[in-house]
Amino acid sequence: MSTPTLVETPVLSLEQILEKMMGRKIAEAMSNKSSRQQSMVLEEYSFSLEVMAVPLPQDFKQPKMEKYDGSSDPVDHPMSFVDLMRLQATPDAIMCRVFSANA
Repeated sequence: MSTPTLVETPVLSLEQILEKMMGRKIAEAMSNKSSRQQSMVLEEYSFSLEVMAVPLPQDFKQPKMEKYDGSSDPVDHPMSFVDLMRLQATPDAIMCRVFSANA
């Protein structure tokens, strides 16, 4: 009677899995697109995989802030945003994504 052999399958990290998934998603979006459309797809993924991999907390509430209009200190605006986000204990990666969506 022979002993069954174990087949070793490579274990991928979450980061590797996300990288493969994002690569497929980008490749799908890029196929059959004009160069203008391709540049729009690439702009959609402007953050690193590490930033994109951080899930949005379930109880996350986006802070209500007016867009910066240039009439006040340019440092005060992002600092106010960070202060509001810190009240919710928001991870830095989420702050990056949310701030860019509000900028």
